[in-house]
Amino acid sequence: MSYSTWHNYGYGIRVDDIKEQSVERLQALLKLAPELDQKIRAWLSELDIAEPDWDDYMDFDQVYYLGLATILQQVIEEAEGLRLTACDDSSGATYLIYQPCYPWEITDRERDLTEESLVQMFSRYVNVLSDEPIEVGSQDVENGG
Repeated sequence: MSYSTWHNYGYGIRVDDIKEQSVERLQALLKLAPELDQKIRAWLSELDIAEPDWDDYMDFDQVYYLGLATILQQVIEEAEGLRLTACDDSSGATYLIYQPCYPWEITDRERDLTEESLVQMFSRYVNVLSDEPIEVGSQDVENGG
């Protein structure tokens, strides 16, 4: 029998800390990424879901099953041009983090990032979903299986 683990290190949020589940707020978030919004609308239409609920949207990620973390990741990537990692830990908690990369992989957008600008960026998108503040900080996400 073998056991392997992996870590995702970065700066970001524990998405599960966003407690509010408002479809209206989620739809407002999706409007910030028109291409993703259209993609999700088409997917829901294929499933004959005319009035989606929160769980319908959370099923959009059919690969990793990370729900809101994947949606936030894709909204931010489209709106900000910033690559983030949606991941979970061994207990199933989901995270969205900015991971450091090799200097030759850094985009012009990433070159000017600061801790403060990341906090502001995460807060801006989380505030669309909830009025409750969320902690942004260093994350060490361990997973194994």
